[in-house]
Amino acid sequence: MIIAPNGQSGFPAAILPEGLVIRAWPHYLDAMGMLKDVSVGGGFGDLVAVFRQSEPGERLLPAALAIACTAFILFLFWLDPKVNTYTYVPQEVIYVENWTTDRTDEEILQDRWEIQCLKDKLEEKRREAVKSLGRMSGMDVDEIERDAIAERLARGEVEVERPAGLQC
Repeated sequence: MIIAPNGQSGFPAAILPEGLVIRAWPHYLDAMGMLKDVSVGGGFGDLVAVFRQSEPGERLLPAALAIACTAFILFLFWLDPKVNTYTYVPQEVIYVENWTTDRTDEEILQDRWEIQCLKDKLEEKRREAVKSLGRMSGMDVDEIERDAIAERLARGEVEVERPAGLQC
């Protein structure tokens, strides 16, 4: 009995004349023995026997279904590279210039105040929607608004004066 390098024993080893050892470990499929009863010739023989014993209608429908399924799968393999192939085409970039470069500071401030007026209108619409929701929920929205104004004043927040002649 020869002891293998990993401590297992019981497997034969061949020693060559040069002193090298060839391990003769059994193949794992040989040890399992699961494929010993499988035979390709036997499988074809069984197929021929089934075709000989059955009637023509019984073997044509399954054969046609098998061929149709296989053909459909092969068709999908053929079709796949041709579908959803998108080649990227870079889009043309169009630069838009809204203002001239020679604007004065007054014009810039006027544009900013116009934008601020739009923001204030949107904020007022949102505030009115929240107030109506609060009223529907049974809250005293006027008291909540008074408290919020008092907190803003306590923090030192002040309303910025708007320029004279600004129409919102």
